[in-house]
Amino acid sequence: MNSSTALPLFREDTEEDQAEIQPPPVRLGVAAAAARVVAYRDTQFEDSEERALLVVDCPFCNHQHVHSAGLAAAPRVCPRSSRCIARPTGTYYFPEVSA
Repeated sequence: MNSSTALPLFREDTEEDQAEIQPPPVRLGVAAAAARVVAYRDTQFEDSEERALLVVDCPFCNHQHVHSAGLAAAPRVCPRSSRCIARPTGTYYFPEVSA
């Protein structure tokens, strides 16, 4: 290899490099979230029973997160908690679930 084409291993930091450095994520803690059960018919199951989804309004990213809740006749809803996918340092729980 020609020494004139070799790149240095280390270089001086530039302003762009400094802009890319991110501070560590802030701990968001735990917050209550509104949740509701939504029934649907899953065509992958032959029993044709309605299934349930738990739709949660995330207090951290202002999006909705969807969780499986089992059968619609007897959904699994509480107690439950989960981490926000967009803001993983935030954990939400749902003290109440509406239908």
